[in-house]
Amino acid sequence: MQPMTTHLSEPVSTDTGLTIQPYGALLVADAEARRVLQASRNLSVLLGRVPDDAVDCPLEQVIGARLTHRLRLELQGETRLTAPLTFSRWVGGRNQRLQLMAHRYGERVMLELEPLTGSGRRRLLGGVNQWLTRVAGANHPDALLEVLVAGVRDMTGYPRVVVYGFDGLGHAAAVAESRHAEYPALLGQRFAADALPPHLQGCDGDFPVYYLPDAAAPAVSLTPQRDPLQGGRLEPQASPLRAPSIALRRFLNTIDVTSLLAVSMPGDAGVWGMLVCHSDTAVSLSPTRRDATHTLVQMATQRLFLLKTRVEAGFLQRVRDSRDLLSEQRGQPQSPRALLATHGGEWLELFRAAGAVLVHGHELATLGTVPPASLIDPLVERLAGAHHHAGPWHTHRLGEHPVTADLPLAPACGLLAIPLPTESGRDWLMLFRAAQADSHCWSGMPGSARPAAGPPACPVLRDALADWQRAVQDSSDAWERIERLAAMDLAEVLAIVASAHEIAGLNRELRQEKAALAEANRRLERLALRDPLTGAYNRYRIEQTIDAELSAAQRYARDCALLLFDVDHFKQVNDVHGHEAGDRVLIALTEAVSGALRGCDYLGRWGGEEFVIVASSTSLGEACRLAERLRALIAGLEIDGYPEHVTVSLGVAAWRPGDDRKSLVARADRAMYRAKRQGRNRVVSQADRVNEAARPGA
Repeated sequence: MQPMTTHLSEPVSTDTGLTIQPYGALLVADAEARRVLQASRNLSVLLGRVPDDAVDCPLEQVIGARLTHRLRLELQGETRLTAPLTFSRWVGGRNQRLQLMAHRYGERVMLELEPLTGSGRRRLLGGVNQWLTRVAGANHPDALLEVLVAGVRDMTGYPRVVVYGFDGLGHAAAVAESRHAEYPALLGQRFAADALPPHLQGCDGDFPVYYLPDAAAPAVSLTPQRDPLQGGRLEPQASPLRAPSIALRRFLNTIDVTSLLAVSMPGDAGVWGMLVCHSDTAVSLSPTRRDATHTLVQMATQRLFLLKTRVEAGFLQRVRDSRDLLSEQRGQPQSPRALLATHGGEWLELFRAAGAVLVHGHELATLGTVPPASLIDPLVERLAGAHHHAGPWHTHRLGEHPVTADLPLAPACGLLAIPLPTESGRDWLMLFRAAQADSHCWSGMPGSARPAAGPPACPVLRDALADWQRAVQDSSDAWERIERLAAMDLAEVLAIVASAHEIAGLNRELRQEKAALAEANRRLERLALRDPLTGAYNRYRIEQTIDAELSAAQRYARDCALLLFDVDHFKQVNDVHGHEAGDRVLIALTEAVSGALRGCDYLGRWGGEEFVIVASSTSLGEACRLAERLRALIAGLEIDGYPEHVTVSLGVAAWRPGDDRKSLVARADRAMYRAKRQGRNRVVSQADRVNEAARPGA
């Protein structure tokens, strides 16, 4: 495209307060929606009322008594209307259909008015359903995003539709795009966080959609400009109708955009990304079409995270399969070298690593491309001194991290180091990644200098967002959260197998020294039976317990049940309060649950924040009642050093003839994940799915 020659007009000066776009009108009423406080100067276009005459009038006289009554009724106790209200007015000799959307802003009610067009509604509905069907049929996140941008472009008519994903620093990257052939590609382009105006930083939490049909259209002010209640001026973010800021106008002018539609894509923790429609000419969209677009983006976002969860679950299952294979060989002690030789190749593939190091006691085993052996000991000493919790230590920039910056660890650039849960404190599984050969194309280099000139009231963008090609050096791919969790899961079993090898050696060497042999056996027993953090049964011991209970249930035809539960939002505990707080939560939870169980019930840590309870001689109904008591107990816990309450989601399954450990755990696991999907902090049993299937129409 050729650069635009038309310059966008400057908006009204910022000390006029809130200004809006001319495609809609705005009324500001008091908190009870009884009296009009302010009105936009284009009110006569939509309602046929002079804005100065509408101010200080009862709202019924401006929009009608019936509509006002319905507005008050639906807005009572709510922050905003759940859906817009529609009505008609005779304006300029014709009947005009209008849409009203209202939300609370402080001690005011904001009423946004837009004209409605009824043409093509049935066709739009059919198009939306068609694209929703294609979204539901996408089976991979990348394929889903491709469907989404194509669908939005088809529904809106914008020549370019882009999905931007945000990283942890707020930088945006174009991860999917559908565009007209003459538009240059933005796919893969990155935008620095400080180069993006607020309108393009995920939209506002209250207004997930921002629509700008024509950036060159003059802004409309309110009358009076000052709020009659407090004498101040409304902030620009008070309404999604708000006119573009100076910063946004300059940004759009620079990238040759006249019209845009931005829809936020929320994630588990804040805004994951944003879908943005671009056009170098004005684009008019009806409210109905914008709402349909928002619905499509919402449904696609939910499907996106479901697919991402499935991908992560598949990866986690592959790691667990490797762990289970390792667990089956625990009766055949292997040295660290033999363990890496047997299983290391699969671990390198699973974790996309170039090399692995296993440190156990005084033994060191390596596989693949790793730093020199002479540097492993000082690396272990530093990690032991700097790392004080059971979680993993990780970085994708070894050369810049304070712990490793002065160690010549090249060619390794990334390290995921997992402490093995043993008593020595020097046992580690280390996975190394090499530098990635990549380059990032930036628009607005992060941290680049900005010109000093410009209005002081808004951030000043560069005169032009030049493309910066920056090579990625001395950095590996970042370690994803699911990879860190899976590595910890693997390390738990690895510690047992490696320690079994150590104990076997001690038994051979100290066969004649009974005292030393007894101590070594006690050490093995503690390691083999108990989780070192919580004191609950570890994975190996609780699996033995499940097998024993199932054998007794089969032999004597007695009841047996299994409860599987997981701490809700445990990632936020570690991310917000630190891993030490997370450890305290797990310890307190274990102590509380252990104190509430019978002597014939067994509690075990299944992995991470996941726990198992084996309830002997317990029917499904009794197990569900036990699960509900435990859920309420945990929800009421007061944990020292942790200011919030903790909740869990529990799945319950009862023994059936022919069950083995795998089938019983699988039913409890499915029930627990149904509890997660139904809102967490609840109990779901294997019978719930059966009852659902039995209902008419299920």
